Amino acid sequence: MDNVSLHTLINHWRGMYKALENDWQTSAKDLGLTTAEQHMLWIIYFEKEATMTRIADIGLWDISTVVQVANRLKQKGYIQTVKHDNDRRISYCILTPEGEAIREKSAEYSYKTYEYLATFNDDDNNFYETLANFQRKFNEHFHGKDFVDWVDRTSKASKNEK
Repeated sequence: MDNVSLHTLINHWRGMYKALENDWQTSAKDLGLTTAEQHMLWIIYFEKEATMTRIADIGLWDISTVVQVANRLKQKGYIQTVKHDNDRRISYCILTPEGEAIREKSAEYSYKTYEYLATFNDDDNNFYETLANFQRKFNEHFHGKDFVDWVDRTSKASKNEK
């Protein structure tokens, strides 16, 4: 990293993230959602039923953010909360049929950033695999094995869905 300054690294990563974020915001906005709302719908979809704490852990959010986003999704009719059968202190978020429909619709979008990255991938250099392995190690270091395992598990599930 002698030839790459912290300034260069930070600004190029931020630029890349902004491109991805703009793609994500466009797809969410077209559906009348924020990116946080769209992300929460997907988390709940993969978890089937998820506590606020689990959503916070997977979404990398503070619990207060999860509560605010969940309340907005409930007002829109996309999720509901249900109490645990054996422990009434525990509530789960689940998708409503309307929430499932909007989540399915969100899967139809294409992302310019993903398409651009595909131009670097070929059978010889395995760019996606190298990038994914780096991301996996990076996120395990900063966010833990549970987060990485969730991403891996749900990635396989989303591939099987298509």
